[in-house]
Amino acid sequence: MNLLERLLAVFSGEKPDVMPWFADLTYWYRARLYHSDLPTKYLGEKGRIRLYRDLGCGAHEELYNLPGTVAYYGVKHVRSVETLRDGTTISEETYKTPVGSIKSVTKFVPKSVSSAHIKYAVENRRDLRVLQYIYKNQEFKPDYSLQYDRLEDWDGLGFVSSLPPRTPFQRLIVVWAGVTNTIRLMMREPEELEETIQVMSEADDPIYEAICESPAPGVYFGENITSDVISPWIFKKYHAPYYKMRAEQLHAAKKVIYVHIDGTLRGVLPLIEETGVDCAQSVTPAPVGDIPVEHLRELAGSKIILWGGLPGVYFSKLYPERTLREMAMKVIRHNLSGHKFIIGVADQVPPDGDIARVRMITEIVEKEARYD
Repeated sequence: MNLLERLLAVFSGEKPDVMPWFADLTYWYRARLYHSDLPTKYLGEKGRIRLYRDLGCGAHEELYNLPGTVAYYGVKHVRSVETLRDGTTISEETYKTPVGSIKSVTKFVPKSVSSAHIKYAVENRRDLRVLQYIYKNQEFKPDYSLQYDRLEDWDGLGFVSSLPPRTPFQRLIVVWAGVTNTIRLMMREPEELEETIQVMSEADDPIYEAICESPAPGVYFGENITSDVISPWIFKKYHAPYYKMRAEQLHAAKKVIYVHIDGTLRGVLPLIEETGVDCAQSVTPAPVGDIPVEHLRELAGSKIILWGGLPGVYFSKLYPERTLREMAMKVIRHNLSGHKFIIGVADQVPPDGDIARVRMITEIVEKEARYD
């Protein structure tokens, strides 16, 4: 079997010859590009394919996309960027509508090659109404050309997926309002918040209809869930009903679904299986996460596929190579039976990652993670 066939076998409930091994190298790759020290042979789309082939692992994070374009009518979107001497950038995004404007501010830091919000767009009831206007005036136009290209170019190597917007509540947490503002709005403006979530859900309908018609076999719920923020009560109220609705729709179209739960697991992981989602992806075990490898399956349930197991930080030279090797062996030892585990980086190989360790995992998997 090739790398993709192994992964698809797991999603089909079949036994592959070897436990699938799929790595997320996007953060490492982006950092190397930023610092202009990426080997020339790995530049561009063909270069990325060569990188994964050389390392012997499957690709997934490069290969998701929203299969189409979004437009907002009656909404003026303005973006400005200020670059400081040290390379730090401050980006402002403003959405102007007839019912008001909202603005977010993000900061990019060169040292970490990453960005974060320093001001969220939605803070109060008025802002929620502006957000409702934006989504009520959203239009989606499908475009599958990129997926068709990737299915051909990455055949046998990469798992191509559609990436819908995050579920409405999680989108508020991650994109629009942040944790503090969202929780405050839950308490102070519950009716307005519920209406906003309903409007966002309805705006998602055309996107999911297009995803059902897309050529990509996978659908990636890129949620970034952590139990530190999403309690069981919140998950049951806002996430689970949405997952169940979309899972039924997507399964009818023969799609497989994986959800990105890359934080602490104890509160939420036991609740994923009953939603109909096929796979919990990027699960991070203790001591980086909160659940030991040997207890992941017990917590998750017997039916759901688990994907992850290798903490991204262990790919850094700050940690001895043996720490990663020992974790890989532990993951294999506790999850080889049942063929419902995909070995992956949880969450990403970091910018200072030793890329040779990715190849080391490939060699371990090919030798130690065989089913026959």
